[in-house]
Amino acid sequence: MIKKPTILTLSFLAIVLLAFSSSTTSAQETEANEIRFTSIPDIFNWNISNPQPGWEESMDWLFTRLQKDGPDFTLVAGDIMDARWWENTEQVNKKTEQYWGGFLKRFSDRDMKVYIAPGDHEYGDDGGLAKGDIARAFGEQFTNLMGMPRNGPANHLGRAFFTRHDNLLVITLDTFEDAGKRFAYTVGEEQLNWMEKTLTDNADAEFIIVQGHLPILGPVKSKNSSASMLKGGTKSKLWKLMVKHKVDAYLCGEHHRITVHNHDGIWQIVHGALWGTQTDLNYMRGTVAAGKLELELLEFNVEYSGGYIGDHPHRGEKNKPRENVALTDATKTEGPRVTGKLVLTKSKDADREAAEATGWFTDLKENTKYTTNGSGGEKIRLSCRLCQCFRL
Repeated sequence: MIKKPTILTLSFLAIVLLAFSSSTTSAQETEANEIRFTSIPDIFNWNISNPQPGWEESMDWLFTRLQKDGPDFTLVAGDIMDARWWENTEQVNKKTEQYWGGFLKRFSDRDMKVYIAPGDHEYGDDGGLAKGDIARAFGEQFTNLMGMPRNGPANHLGRAFFTRHDNLLVITLDTFEDAGKRFAYTVGEEQLNWMEKTLTDNADAEFIIVQGHLPILGPVKSKNSSASMLKGGTKSKLWKLMVKHKVDAYLCGEHHRITVHNHDGIWQIVHGALWGTQTDLNYMRGTVAAGKLELELLEFNVEYSGGYIGDHPHRGEKNKPRENVALTDATKTEGPRVTGKLVLTKSKDADREAAEATGWFTDLKENTKYTTNGSGGEKIRLSCRLCQCFRL
């Protein structure tokens, strides 16, 4: 004989179902309100076509990862091509349309949103920055071709801008200023004034991320790079402004290695690597929710074969990217490995707090020394840090 459910039993089941439904809805809302993004400076830092024979299988893997890990947007803190196009304005216009257009198409083909900060190579590398007229031509092309938001200062239109994503404010800076005969490695007054207003107008943002190409705080590990830094360092007006407005993270590149510093409450994260040359590559993914910012650095390995890709003026015979790039077997089977994780939390009644910091985000500044070898100018980390190879 099957017993009929009592009113008490039915009431209990209703409560359970209601609770389950509420928790499911709450979880869905939380997930829906999350902001997920990636950051990958210095991609590619070589003149890479679209398509690039010998590269496309690896490119498909990379962009699939970027889209999966950061469906809302991708940050690129400069140096997308080599761009040593120094002959004249006509060459600058022709080559930027060719290579920058192909680069942007990789994102538009996948309906991915990308925010790009100018690097030195977006001005023709150090040689282009030393020629005021050439650097200005590059700057105009960046404004006209990249399609970035035009809400920044007039003298850096489309090269300095901000975007707001719920409780996250992202500010993109141009760390190069027109100084007449050449460009300077700094952030000028107009940008600073605009940035201060932007920070003030968005004071309700729970988290603030700033991206710019040049690191501010050293020392920084460096490889295959001119190792440029922002003039003035932590004494610069830019750094003081970020401290004043409690910026959470400053994302930058240039050095093709990972270095993390936590100073004055700001996490400076130097990352990115040189595709086509370096076999150990990286990117970062981030998640923002109510009261929490989570950042993870991921590393993976590739291997190269064949000769060297042409169309790299002012470069030596072998100072160019390799023709073929392939994922290593470990990368294919296991994917990128998490080598650092940072979780910042905030509440209405408390300041931000690093609830979790592992790997690269463990502060080893006092235990770390750097030297420079005599051959390639690479800065080598002498002391150990936590193992890079753990998985989370």
